[in-house]
Amino acid sequence: MEYKKLLGDQSPSDNKLVSRMRLHQSWWRAFVLCEDQGQHPMKKDQVIGSSILNGDEGFSNFLDDYAKRAVREALEDRGSGSKGMISEGRLFNNLLSSQPLCFNFFGRLKYNLPLATSVFKLYYPAIAKVTDIQFEFAPNAAQNGDNSAHDIAIEFTAVDGKRGLIGLECKYTEPFSPKEHRKESYEKLYRESDAFIASYDELTRTEYNQLFRNQLIVESAILNKSYDVAYSGLFCYEGDSNALSKGIAFQRMLKKGDERFHVISFNSLLTTLQQLNLDWETREWTMLLWVRYCATQLSDNLK
Repeated sequence: MEYKKLLGDQSPSDNKLVSRMRLHQSWWRAFVLCEDQGQHPMKKDQVIGSSILNGDEGFSNFLDDYAKRAVREALEDRGSGSKGMISEGRLFNNLLSSQPLCFNFFGRLKYNLPLATSVFKLYYPAIAKVTDIQFEFAPNAAQNGDNSAHDIAIEFTAVDGKRGLIGLECKYTEPFSPKEHRKESYEKLYRESDAFIASYDELTRTEYNQLFRNQLIVESAILNKSYDVAYSGLFCYEGDSNALSKGIAFQRMLKKGDERFHVISFNSLLTTLQQLNLDWETREWTMLLWVRYCATQLSDNLK
């Protein structure tokens, strides 16, 4: 049908999850944003339905002014040694990327810390007050010898007054890094920390290596006394069985893993938010998040 052409190009090499979510983001671009498809993120001579053109001009990859403000501030702050890498092409033009997703889900919470506190204390009961939310963050004193950074870092004051950190890895459809990273600095932190049950060899396998390296940022922050208490977690799409299973398996590799590490799905976070006493504008934002990232039934007829 003619309207299917508006979806733009798809990729025959996608796995089932990526194919479905690429189609959904193509639907969002075509029928919500009403924009033409943009450049393929990997093949510069091709276009793809899940990308837009010149997103850095209109910021159309972001759902509200809070996300846009957080993006601007994060980019301005790139010179800080505590900041990881941001790919501006992915950020502005790739609708399927987890990078803009982070700003859409957490940008508003960054500027409404009481709301952020109400949400995250339900997952991490040690929280008394969220004090800041940062993007692509690794504390200066917590660098573990590479460019690893938490996609989302939540700083908080604990109920006992201690200074705390939560580092979240965010996934949409991207796989975990397929590389097996091993360094002397990793093994040193592993041995100095009391967080792990699993062996170093098991934690550095490709299935868990990325989550392990993120956990090392947390552990080094404690060892270097940048923070008094620190936790970690995985934020991912509830339909991503691969990410969910790896997150649950990694949790079991940690001492008191159900306290140290949480797997939080998009659906879970939105449900938690919607059960709070929200003003209408904030509730609308939760609905837009659901439509954009979870409500694939809205694009089912285009398959």
